[in-house]
Amino acid sequence: MENVQNTPMDQPDVNELQEQCQWLRRQVFTLLVLMVVVSGTLTVYLWRQYRTVHSDLKALRSQYGQGIADYQKNTAPKAEEFVKKLVEYGQTHPDFAPIMNQIQPHPAPAPAPKK
Repeated sequence: MENVQNTPMDQPDVNELQEQCQWLRRQVFTLLVLMVVVSGTLTVYLWRQYRTVHSDLKALRSQYGQGIADYQKNTAPKAEEFVKKLVEYGQTHPDFAPIMNQIQPHPAPAPAPKK
């Protein structure tokens, strides 16, 4: 076997190691500051989005509430009256019966009982 000589590698001096350690500390500190800035910016952006969407939703709720009330007060009774007249017409005119069978409103299924 050949004699393999282990030669020790040059050891860096203490000053160089301290400089590297300081450089790493500065890097970590810089990254932490950047992370705080980015997360703060994201938080402010999301907060503004929340406020905007929340105010828009309030406005839409009032508009849709008025629209639903208007539908229940005016449109729904007229639609029900129209359907009743169609049913009456279908009962008196046998030629209209096949059409009535196609468009006849079916009752809504009963809701399932809650457990």
